Amino acid sequence: MTAPLGALAEHLASLSGTLAALPGGEQLAELRKGVAAQLGFDPLTRDGLVFAGVDPERGAAVALIEAHPRPEWVLALPLANPELFLRTIQKILVERAGFTPAVPQPAQVRVFQRGSSGQKLALAVVRGYGLLARGGDPAALVPERKVEESLAGAPGLTSAKKTLGAQDLVVWAPAGSELPKRYTSRPLPGDVALSLQGAPHGLAMRLIAQLPPSQAATAQAALPGGGAALAELLPADAPLRARLGVAPARLLEFVRGDLQISAMLDKLHGVPEVFAALQPGAALSLSVARNASIAQAIDYGLDFHRKSPFDTVQLVALAEAADKPRLIKALDALAQQLPALGMKVARTGDDFQTSYAAGQGARFGVREIDGKPVGYLLGGDLKPDDLHRSPRSTDAPALYLDAGAAARADFGKLAAAIHALPESTFGAGPQSYVTRSVVKQVIDPLRPLRLTFALQAQPDSLGATLDVEIAAP
Repeated sequence: MTAPLGALAEHLASLSGTLAALPGGEQLAELRKGVAAQLGFDPLTRDGLVFAGVDPERGAAVALIEAHPRPEWVLALPLANPELFLRTIQKILVERAGFTPAVPQPAQVRVFQRGSSGQKLALAVVRGYGLLARGGDPAALVPERKVEESLAGAPGLTSAKKTLGAQDLVVWAPAGSELPKRYTSRPLPGDVALSLQGAPHGLAMRLIAQLPPSQAATAQAALPGGGAALAELLPADAPLRARLGVAPARLLEFVRGDLQISAMLDKLHGVPEVFAALQPGAALSLSVARNASIAQAIDYGLDFHRKSPFDTVQLVALAEAADKPRLIKALDALAQQLPALGMKVARTGDDFQTSYAAGQGARFGVREIDGKPVGYLLGGDLKPDDLHRSPRSTDAPALYLDAGAAARADFGKLAAAIHALPESTFGAGPQSYVTRSVVKQVIDPLRPLRLTFALQAQPDSLGATLDVEIAAP
């Protein structure tokens, strides 16, 4: 279901205008012009909607119905001028989409079919709404139902709209829906609702997945939150910052998802003990190393066997110790296992610095910060003494909450960090040309993009938000 179509059109038009002003966005502007030319009106303006007989002051709705070989659907559009709407849509179907009338016109329900494909559409006006349906028997999908038989009164949809509030678009799938099985390996355990809200500066998405009590309890145990205070210790200029409010055991399972890392951890029997000595809630950041060579990074890629990734990437990973003596003992045991993997370890107090044939490795250890023992993993040229608390930034408030997990990716900071490197970072000769081209064509166009993701487990559901922000050119 949508917000009033006039408001929705304004939001999408503003967003498309912002995107069109960005590098490469000209194609979006051309696409909008092309759509308007094909339809004969611009659907992203109030005047365009009125031109097609659509009422911009009311919302629209669409229902997807599982059927084979493909889903059927019914679209309901609010009308200001039913006769104008019927003429406009019939003209589009016949002159633009290649459909032909399948029954004598005019009729209460107009049916159209396209060539030998067998695809059929039905068009009708019911109680001030224009209905357009696709299916094996589309005319059967557009009868004049009683109000109590409509989807509008479904308790799950009513609850989803109340929880999500005013949005441009709300998508709802009830528990046991057949359609999501096309895209997921498991059936939905409960209702799922997704909302979208557009604005000139970006797009906000919100997801709520209802869970049975047992699954909700499991999700809360896996995502207890934490780490808000540690987020203040992350470098403020890091392009990627995250607060992982995940139980340490579950975080270890996630890390094992990478086959190379999993194979390495199988040889390091001390790693599970390290995670067991940590509290839930870790803070993580990734940024460009101050002496990085972008040219070499492009040449070597992510092959850490040939070149240390910390020559290019600066890593900060922090977690508060649940048991400091146990953590130090576990780190010492881990350090003794690393030479078997070809790594050298130099210990100074509670700090361990590693290195290997390809270059400098990570350093790890425990440091007292504000009277609390904090375990750290650092990659790049950072030292434990460089960890200082900085003011909380206002761009990602979810990072500084203890609930769930959150992450912030700022491609503007990434581009700024790369362009702040010395000229030598781009290499010389043909290599410099290739490096600069990659930065110009891949990194720079992403400069306006900011992404913020948050995930929370509630007593009866799992909620997620994704904010896509597009900075002004």
